[in-house]
Amino acid sequence: MTYQGYDECRAAFERLCLDVTDLPGAVHHTSEGSGWVWRMRDRAGGAVAVSSRAYERHSTCQAAYERFRALLTDLGSGGAIPWDDAE
Repeated sequence: MTYQGYDECRAAFERLCLDVTDLPGAVHHTSEGSGWVWRMRDRAGGAVAVSSRAYERHSTCQAAYERFRALLTDLGSGGAIPWDDAE
């Protein structure tokens, strides 16, 4: 997904942090079939977050996916994202 600007991207990330428990995700083969990627989807099945790269091993991709979900959960549980410019 492409965002029109910083504020739109930041708002989408904050929603992702707050909605993480409602977003299913999984590790899949790449479309080329050589490697692994992870995706998180919304209720309609659209991708809302994807790995930035393909992983050679399933276990490495799974670990990266779990770390990403944990990060979103930690950030979302605090209520406000600790941006550097937050007051």
